[in-house]
Amino acid sequence: MIKRDLSLFYHVLNNKPADLLIEGANIVDVNTGTIFEGNIAVKSGIIIAVSEKDYPAKMRMNAKGRFAVPAFMDAHMHLEPTLITPAELSKLLVPHGVLTLFADLMEVANVFGPKGIEMLLGLTRGIPLRVLVEVPSRVPTAKCMETTGGELGLEETEELLMADYSASLGELNFQNLFGDPERFLKKIEISWKYRKIVNGHAPHLTGKDLFAYHIAGIGDDHESTEPEEVLEKLRIGMKVFIREGSTERNLDEIIKGIVDKIKDFKHLMFCTDDKFPDDILKEGHIDYNVRRAIQLGVDPITAIQMASINIATHFRLDDIIGSISVGRMADILILKELESVEIESVFFEGKLVYENGKITFDIPKQEIPEWALKSINVNEDLQPDDLLIEVKKKKGRAKVRVIELIPKQIINEEFIGEVPIQNHKVLSKPSEDILHIAVVDRYKASKNVGKAFVKGFGIKSGAIASSFAHDHHNIVVVGDNAEDMYLAVQDIVRMQGGLTVVSKRSVLAHLELPLAGLISLEDYKVVLEKLEKLNNETAKLGCTLSAPFMQLQFVTLPSVPKFGITDMGLVDSIKYKLIDPIIEIY
Repeated sequence: MIKRDLSLFYHVLNNKPADLLIEGANIVDVNTGTIFEGNIAVKSGIIIAVSEKDYPAKMRMNAKGRFAVPAFMDAHMHLEPTLITPAELSKLLVPHGVLTLFADLMEVANVFGPKGIEMLLGLTRGIPLRVLVEVPSRVPTAKCMETTGGELGLEETEELLMADYSASLGELNFQNLFGDPERFLKKIEISWKYRKIVNGHAPHLTGKDLFAYHIAGIGDDHESTEPEEVLEKLRIGMKVFIREGSTERNLDEIIKGIVDKIKDFKHLMFCTDDKFPDDILKEGHIDYNVRRAIQLGVDPITAIQMASINIATHFRLDDIIGSISVGRMADILILKELESVEIESVFFEGKLVYENGKITFDIPKQEIPEWALKSINVNEDLQPDDLLIEVKKKKGRAKVRVIELIPKQIINEEFIGEVPIQNHKVLSKPSEDILHIAVVDRYKASKNVGKAFVKGFGIKSGAIASSFAHDHHNIVVVGDNAEDMYLAVQDIVRMQGGLTVVSKRSVLAHLELPLAGLISLEDYKVVLEKLEKLNNETAKLGCTLSAPFMQLQFVTLPSVPKFGITDMGLVDSIKYKLIDPIIEIY
């Protein structure tokens, strides 16, 4: 995945010409934190000279008055939540200067196991996007509490960590480590064997638990939402990825809270975790993080370091990528302005892939195996009433635990609500925004249906559903009535994966996601149009969330406080056990 070319030793020694010379640029040197005017020589995709002196070259580009900065990286993200193929994603990311992704492919691994990872990586070949894998550490995440289609044991994990495309052992949440240390410490030992770091997942972890977590070898965290969390983790030696995704908006609060409290930012990096393509198009990607950090008072060079050399150094790849330095890959951005991060040109491995508002690369033809398009297998006897909680009492009321969403965050709170019971069914209460949520097994056609209640979607009449549901990726549906919820599930089955909005027994909008039930095969512009319609139709049902389907993806997550939900039921994400959503019936 990463090039090394020792023949360049003789090429440079004998003063042979470069393929390209970028002349007179204001070079942002992330190694020293300075800017100097100079020339950048590139041969075979690798930088062979950075100097104020001239260098022989076959082709020259005048960058006088502009800034040359290393291309941006995403320290932690998931390819699948973009909902588009890597090729389509490259069309979106290249104009924003993002050329390297450290990607945890746990979504496709939960569906297909190792062959899913290999399949998705195959779709990155031939595009100007470098994908380095954070090998999923927890597939499944909640063992014995969820059904998945794939599993990564010790043997599979070691095979993946041996591969040249792997960069780390992917995000290991503290609940898994503390709940099953024998299993996960063995995975950590394997990562050490191959000199790969271990990524973390530790929201609100503090004190001795945090110390133990870090001692076990977990080197970073991307789940911090408050400045105090960040400072504690930095002070014990952990690295922190500042996250800004579609629903996980953490950058402003963290930067505002630490910008005047620390002097050295080398252990801080940027990531998106999960970002929908419409948000990338509207505001940007890692370039947005850089731009916004500068606006909040971070020095421009420091912000660029957080998006480049800091990340490369953390993953022990700074000798190959992350800076405009001799011997590194020629991933270079030419900016008109430094502070506004206005990108004029983008070079990927020395090739011009974007210039003045237009991409300059072609997407190769890609073949997708048939098995990857057939992953939805729901019990054929499923009925509408199976999506509701049934009790012995025919009529009455129930005190229930409700998953209460926190807008723009993936964490949630507990709300205690009261709902009616009719004909042995515990019903929703749309007037108080207490809705049904159900998760249906999509893998083994079992009768598993996890059922609970959720608050925060605001739907008054109807349902929304998705086959994208972290981390298990069963079918999740939220609604106020069984019939619309059932129709939404059936629409997902018919599409072999997707997102859908239903009301009054009619499908209002949907997006097909047939690749592993997670990814569309359509052009990103078509996906954006369908996403917009989905969001608009969901808003008409009363939902006020800015990214309702991203929120729907995360409400199921069993590893983030306070609740998750799987096909086996409601999960207490702190104690890591299944619990009853019914507290009392009267």
